[in-house]
Amino acid sequence: MSWMFGAGMGFLRGGPMGAVVGGTLQYIITQKLQQKIRQSLPGLDDQAVFVTCVVVVMSKTAMAQGLVTARARKVIHNFFRKNLNYSGAELSFINKVIDETQRVNPDLKPIVEQYRKACRNHYTSLLLALAYQVVLVDGELSDDLQKELNRLSTLLGLSYENHDGVREKYCLEALRTPYTVLGISSSASNEEIKKAYRQMVRNYHPDRVSHLGEERTQEAHLRFLEIMEAYQELEKMREF
Repeated sequence: MSWMFGAGMGFLRGGPMGAVVGGTLQYIITQKLQQKIRQSLPGLDDQAVFVTCVVVVMSKTAMAQGLVTARARKVIHNFFRKNLNYSGAELSFINKVIDETQRVNPDLKPIVEQYRKACRNHYTSLLLALAYQVVLVDGELSDDLQKELNRLSTLLGLSYENHDGVREKYCLEALRTPYTVLGISSSASNEEIKKAYRQMVRNYHPDRVSHLGEERTQEAHLRFLEIMEAYQELEKMREF
């Protein structure tokens, strides 16, 4: 048990992800659990890495508002208990990963990269949905939490439509994206994006409403900055 824990925690400190595999496969991913995972989540290249990454990502997301709360921890447990029949020693390992994630606070990017590799880019929406579950259990989304979820979605390679599909399940309003700011579809061509941007810049330039008073000018200025930021983000994403 202690060897398994030390090996598993090594990857959170920047060590190779492979250090997790032996211990978790030998101690946590029993033959029975391997069969259950194959039935519930077929197509995984590395079950141990998948399990560890799910715990780390859910914990990291919950940490955007402080320490992992008891209710958030229960959500993490419930996924493994209900879907993979985890109990006792297995849940004890999950708790240790949660605790070590809080202590080390690892960067999310390499964790998600390992997750995507382990599941061959399947189950990306699942991980985002689990992240929403773990933060919503403690109340409404704050701006900081939403930013963390947006970053996770980007790291997972999900489109805005995929992200909104997850949000819809939790009765959340649609995301405000660079496309919605410019009033266009995500399928718009680069030329259509440029055209919409030029039109909105003309419509919301502060100089056009300066005669209407300071309040209207300030509103237009904020909208103008939002339009510019949305265009710059799409320019970077699409490399045009």
